[in-house]
Amino acid sequence: MRDWILLFHTMAVIVWLGGSIYVEALMAAAGRSGDESGFLGMFRKVGVANRRLFNIAGIATIVFGFWLVFIVPGWEFETVWVTVGILVAVVAVIIDLFYSTPRVDRVEQLVQDPEEPNDAVPGLVSQVLMAGHVRTGLLFIGVVFMVFKF
Repeated sequence: MRDWILLFHTMAVIVWLGGSIYVEALMAAAGRSGDESGFLGMFRKVGVANRRLFNIAGIATIVFGFWLVFIVPGWEFETVWVTVGILVAVVAVIIDLFYSTPRVDRVEQLVQDPEEPNDAVPGLVSQVLMAGHVRTGLLFIGVVFMVFKF
């Protein structure tokens, strides 16, 4: 049972961190292209993926991580690498659910409603991208602590 839970935990982390790195690369390439509408289109697609995939992967990572701490002897909540892993995962999920997702939804509303002024869109996009950078950095730190068990 332990091996299956560890597999699902690891796969959730791979999807979450790997997807985050991939999204960072996509958005960087779209930003360098100079095509504003292409950049905004990519941002909207990434927002859908964030809502559907990353939020689920983040929650699965936390659930399977807690489960592992409860069933694996020697893995305690007081251990530094477990504590850091839980903290960065929870903060990353909070960033996604309560910071990025509402801003992505607002951009979607502004873009779809022709009567709304689009002046706020670049600022909202910038905020979401910065939150994505923070999330990716946090996840990387968490993975380093988990792998090397500091």
